[in-house]
Amino acid sequence: MSSLPTLYVEGKSDLHAIATLLQRHGIDTNKSTRQFVIQSTRDDVEKSTESVEALLASIPESVRRSNGLPIGFVLDADSDVQKRWSDVCRRLISLGVTPPDDPKSGGFIAGVPRFRTRVGVWLMPNNLDTGMLENFLRGLIAEGDKLIPIAEEATTKAIAADRRFPLPHEPKAIIHTWLAWQEKPGLPFGTAITARYF
Repeated sequence: MSSLPTLYVEGKSDLHAIATLLQRHGIDTNKSTRQFVIQSTRDDVEKSTESVEALLASIPESVRRSNGLPIGFVLDADSDVQKRWSDVCRRLISLGVTPPDDPKSGGFIAGVPRFRTRVGVWLMPNNLDTGMLENFLRGLIAEGDKLIPIAEEATTKAIAADRRFPLPHEPKAIIHTWLAWQEKPGLPFGTAITARYF
């Protein structure tokens, strides 16, 4: 357990993307001087149903073991934001927290008196809509970018020819296609943010 506040995320891509975005906005994520820790619940798996379930399952125990330090969770809303919020709420209610029935645009932060801490939750991309980290990153692409509409069209054509991934993963296909056409093709999200592709 960390001696610093902890932000839990689904996978390594989320961890690196969020850390890089925070650095870009002046928030220190350097291991020796940081004020909080960003941690993937499952470092051994990349984004998958398994990593989402692992993060959801970890909420009650992570809050209990937080030693009074603030704790946060970032999850993808995926294909049903209300269902994902309900999944989160069940865990929060078990801790004595009373979350609202619907997620709010500013995220959720509340005290957990029983464990003398605070807990926060954010659902990607914007705490209101279905989607994931890739939808959030899509919103960071410069307005008027000439390649993103072509990446969207290419993905649509690929799906029509032979869909090889589930419908909810279409934003992943679009973003990775777009990244394949940058100066350094195929960079991971964190490195692409550092390179200012987003």
